[in-house]
Amino acid sequence: MGANEFVTYQSGVNAEEAFRTAVADAQLWHGSGGRTGTIAEKAAEGFVIVSAEPVSEATAEKTAARVLAGDDEQWAEIRDKRGPAGGIAVAGGQREHQVTIPAVPGGHADLEAAVVAAMSGKLAEGEFVVYREVSGEYRSEGTRVLGGRLTVPTMGARTQTGWLWFGNAPR
Repeated sequence: MGANEFVTYQSGVNAEEAFRTAVADAQLWHGSGGRTGTIAEKAAEGFVIVSAEPVSEATAEKTAARVLAGDDEQWAEIRDKRGPAGGIAVAGGQREHQVTIPAVPGGHADLEAAVVAAMSGKLAEGEFVVYREVSGEYRSEGTRVLGGRLTVPTMGARTQTGWLWFGNAPR
């Protein structure tokens, strides 16, 4: 019986919630019957925090690779397919905002203008909207957007945006 290395990013500042969400998503996509080789197998084992100080996703991935390569015996339990997952706090990764489009007389000129209005004051320094991934339900007349609720993905915040989870899991 082998093992697969896994590395997955999950948005969210709270480690416990982000871990549970990552496990649930993996179980949804890969099943929960065992031997998926994903973080889905770590529901019972839990996780250990390798670094709670937020770093870029690229730096987190390099650290995870070093831990998985066995360069540091301190983290041997993460390399064990029956051990916990490792977690590294990430800054600048993707996060999602649930926002309401503010009402204005005559509506907003288009969806981009509605997003700009809805996100006013919500972006952290360096953060930007990933417009191609905006989703939600809204009312419109022609191209004018009158109101609604949107999920607005962003990236680039210099604050913590999520967790990189990694380890070995049975397959």
